This record gives sequence, structure tokens and C-alpha cells, in this order.
Amino acid sequence: MPQLSLSSLGLWPMAASPWLLLLLVGASWLLARILAWTYTFYDNCCRLRCFPQPPKRNWFLGHLGLLPLYQRTRSSTAS
Repeated sequence: MPQLSLSSLGLWPMAASPWLLLLLVGASWLLARILAWTYTFYDNCCRLRCFPQPPKRNWFLGHLGLLPLYQRTRSSTAS
């Protein structure tokens, strides 16, 4: 059986091997999955921004007694 060379097959010596093509396909698939996950996470964050945030407790005003009693007791039990 005669040996087949790249020139007899009509392929250049720098032709991409099937393993390199498989690696390229796998890397492209992985990159697409990462980008899809990132976009989904960003979309969820944008949707959650429409909900109001609870008011932040001010430590200084709480110790001065300027906050209502229910807020002072809730902040002292949370710590």
C-alpha cells in the first residue's frame, strides 16, 4: 500500500488537523456559554433593580435616639 502524503492528498503542510478544529469548536462553544450566562445574569440584575430598596439604617442617628423606637430595637437585635 503506497504511503499517502499531504501533497498527494492536495493538502498543504499547514492544514488544520481535526484535533485543532475540535479544540476550536469546543472553545467557541465554551465562550458562547459563558457569554450567554453573563447576559442572563445582567438581565436578571436589570430586572431586579425596579424593586425598591429598604431604607438604610443610620448607626449614628440610632444612637442619638432620633430614629423611631421600632427601628432602634430592630437594628439592635439584628447586630
